[in-house]
Amino acid sequence: MSKRATICVSLTAVFSLMLVTTPGSSADLAAGESLAEQWCSQCHGVRPGRLGPNLSAPTFPEMAAEPSITEYSLRALLRSPHDTMPQITFTPDQMDDIVGYILSLKPHQ
Repeated sequence: MSKRATICVSLTAVFSLMLVTTPGSSADLAAGESLAEQWCSQCHGVRPGRLGPNLSAPTFPEMAAEPSITEYSLRALLRSPHDTMPQITFTPDQMDDIVGYILSLKPHQ
């Protein structure tokens, strides 16, 4: 194999790993779901196929389906005070878990 082909194969492997290893990949999705049930389910539907008690609050699957919802935007949203949302201070691990859980609900294309 030529040096150029070796470099191309190596770069392909690196880029493939970058696509598979996404931010928040250390998230514990079960812990994120549990946190969502504990803190968010009073208003939001936190599981697929379930509405929340507050019908004006989007469900987590609805939020996850929004193209603007990214790891960064979710972290900013969860750190920002909202009039209609209680101020919850998550630990860094809890933030990883809940963001990972919400992002896991994104529709697969």
